[in-house]
Amino acid sequence: MDVDLHPPDDYSHRFFIWHEWIQAHGPLTAENAFDYFTTSMFYDKQSNNQVLRMQTMHTGVPLVNEAEELKRFTGIEFALVHAEPPSLFIIHKRERLSPDEVRPLAVYFILNNRIYQSPDVYTLISNRLLTSLHSLQKSLDTLRSNRPAYTPRTGFVWPIAEPSDAASSKKRAAEGESEPAAEPPEDVPGDRGLAASSKDTKRQQNSMLLLNAMRTTAVHARESFQLPAAPSEEPVPETPLTATAGRSSVTPAPVPRVGTPKGPSNAPTPQDPPVKGPPGGGKKKKKRTSTIPPQTS
Repeated sequence: MDVDLHPPDDYSHRFFIWHEWIQAHGPLTAENAFDYFTTSMFYDKQSNNQVLRMQTMHTGVPLVNEAEELKRFTGIEFALVHAEPPSLFIIHKRERLSPDEVRPLAVYFILNNRIYQSPDVYTLISNRLLTSLHSLQKSLDTLRSNRPAYTPRTGFVWPIAEPSDAASSKKRAAEGESEPAAEPPEDVPGDRGLAASSKDTKRQQNSMLLLNAMRTTAVHARESFQLPAAPSEEPVPETPLTATAGRSSVTPAPVPRVGTPKGPSNAPTPQDPPVKGPPGGGKKKKKRTSTIPPQTS
């Protein structure tokens, strides 16, 4: 059951029109607009205007200047303050405190033969705020119902959908652009998949750009963190083991001078296997050899 929450004397949600009166008296003018207003439910039968009309009803003398006569009274009165015949008329309901002082109480307007009560500032602002809050609530409910699932890696990520052709055509129609006439499709073999692939062209381009960026990043990271290449394998000269026992340095020790040997020795000299330096250790050491002086007789 619908319940009317408006007070009994609040007619801000209603309007008044009387077609028979308009047909009988003709279009509204500045002279008969107030007479048309007095037939509506907005008019107060206890106002000063009605009292003045009752006083002059049986005298047979018409009111020449009603506004000047109303200055002799104090209380509620109505006055036509603006007229744009035949479509717009504005009437004030006000309280007269003195011949020169009045206080507005309400505003009514006649628009296309319909009488409305103008809303006050409080009603106007509250209605606008209520409309805005309703739209915001409706938008939040829509977002809540279509919220994507939460993932620990990305959180709540909203999918960005590509605009459809129907939405684009509606937008162009709203802007007033004429759509080109659709041409009949030609039966060309091999074109069946062309229409389907055209929708994903932009998405594929974005995917290719992302893939190229990932490849470039991978190559740059591989080159940045790769160890320097090992030196090319070249024959390393052997270094004779002439150092004393217990010396384990890579650099060979100097060879001491040996006295005159008793005779040439044909036994092979023990040699250590070639020792390679660490990769990138610098320049290679040249072999140091000891020269044996010739035997003198």
